[in-house]
Amino acid sequence: MDRHEIAYIYINEDEKLYKELNSLEGTGAIGVDTETTGLDPLTDRLVLLQLAVSPQHALVIEIGSLGEEAMEKLRSLLQSDRVKVFQNAKFDLKFLKMAGLEVRGPIFDTMLAAQIIHNGQAYHSSSLEALAEQYLGIRLDKTEQKSDWSRGFTESQLEYAARDAAILLPLRERLIAKIKEGHLIEVCRLEFECLYAVMEMELKGVLLDREAWGVLHEKYAKEQRELSSKLLGELDQGYVQVNLFGEEKIIGINLDSHQQMIKAFKSKGIDLDSTAYRDLLEYKGRSQLVDWFMEYRRVTKAIQSFLAPMPQYISSSSGRLHPSYYQLGAHSGRFACANPNIQQIPRGKEFRDCFIPAKGYKLIIADYSQIELRVAAEIAQDDTMLEAYLQNMDLHALTASLIANKPIEEVSKQERQAAKAVNFGLIYAMGARGLQGYAKSVYGVELSLKEAELFRSRFFSAYKGIAKWHERMKRAADIRESRTLSGRRILFREQPGITALLNMPVQGTAADIVKKALGMLVPVTKRLGGSIIATVHDEILLEVPELIAEEAAQELKAVMEAAGVYYLKKVPVTAETVIADSWADK
Repeated sequence: MDRHEIAYIYINEDEKLYKELNSLEGTGAIGVDTETTGLDPLTDRLVLLQLAVSPQHALVIEIGSLGEEAMEKLRSLLQSDRVKVFQNAKFDLKFLKMAGLEVRGPIFDTMLAAQIIHNGQAYHSSSLEALAEQYLGIRLDKTEQKSDWSRGFTESQLEYAARDAAILLPLRERLIAKIKEGHLIEVCRLEFECLYAVMEMELKGVLLDREAWGVLHEKYAKEQRELSSKLLGELDQGYVQVNLFGEEKIIGINLDSHQQMIKAFKSKGIDLDSTAYRDLLEYKGRSQLVDWFMEYRRVTKAIQSFLAPMPQYISSSSGRLHPSYYQLGAHSGRFACANPNIQQIPRGKEFRDCFIPAKGYKLIIADYSQIELRVAAEIAQDDTMLEAYLQNMDLHALTASLIANKPIEEVSKQERQAAKAVNFGLIYAMGARGLQGYAKSVYGVELSLKEAELFRSRFFSAYKGIAKWHERMKRAADIRESRTLSGRRILFREQPGITALLNMPVQGTAADIVKKALGMLVPVTKRLGGSIIATVHDEILLEVPELIAEEAAQELKAVMEAAGVYYLKKVPVTAETVIADSWADK
């Protein structure tokens, strides 16, 4: 395959930069890339900035050699209205900001664009190397990628750096053609505007109260020991282990072994074929052994997944957690999170109480009210749901009254709780048996199979638009793509099941709304002197100075509701906001 030829100019003094910046004048897009001493923008540093206005020419600028006036000229360029083209933009944006070269204005991320174009297809690499080969027929030499960039630069390194910036320009042109062909302009704009919020969340991070977290860890460790003792004492079985010399030794039951626990339970008359949560749920409240074991599992998971590993993620530089967000972490467009995954932090107060604002600051926490139900109502054009939301009715109470056949004012808390399971389960075509298990596992509501069948029948009788939408999806044949209300496309390799056909556009549109809000929030938080610090599904967290907390809460609510209106034209969108001293206050 063709090799990408490149001419570059290495710049390590101010006067040379002033002269060569003239070559970047114009209105066209600029290819931007960076080289750094490592991967952490808080502890590593930016060493090279590469800028290109053509596929054959780039400037390779040694940042450490420049004075403040030269840096100001670079800032002006990076904050201009020209499109800045990146590959994995959030990485470069973070390092540039930490180096005093904050980027503003329109950006184009070739990695995100490719992921949007190929969303749902069999594994498709969106690395620059893979994209250059697929779209340009060019094989990039990436051997310098992991070389030492901390001191001095070889000609090979400089050529490598220049090429990675210059190749972004023709790659963008090929990707734009695919974006237009797939009618994906709006979703690309949405994702690119959201990038600034992602950068802000990752750089700012969240503050964990280490002392409170340590106390919680000790509490759970004690509970784990006590539950283990109870279980082992009650089961009082041993297993024979034979060593290499033929000697027998009695060992205790391994509470984390599925097979041993199945055998132990059966010895106590509890006939389980699996220790999966769904199977254990059948005995919850009826067997103390099972209750102890389920609690042991919960406590152990909390220790292993969160309590033990979390402190290792605290930055030695900032004293905060800095999770990594993946904008297209799911085909629906939802974020994924890692290192650490704060999206999976247990919702219990004792955990979220440990996430706090800095001294003199407050958390502003907001989430959307019933956003997936509102999206489903819009997509299905269900008259009953639409009217209920327009009248600001409690949809869960309405559903409870419809399935219980009683006035809404007579609905009990228990009935409303059951209706939540019905609403959130049945919009995705859950069967009666699935609804029965879902109601118990998620909402703690016991339903007989007959009740689940009756509620399901009455739900679809009440919400005819939802029923018709489901029928259309069931009858559809040879579907190979689904779209959210932003135009996000999910490609299917084979005919999807009904759940995927219903789930993708609903969860995806909800994700679109959150991302729209995040993009709109960036200038707001900058003006207020606060920061976007986290997002968890339909929830957004800000950290702002205490003195402007009330104003920030109002602004956050207004922005989130405006983002909803952008995609939902008939259903009003409501965001609920609180000013808090910990994440648990929501």
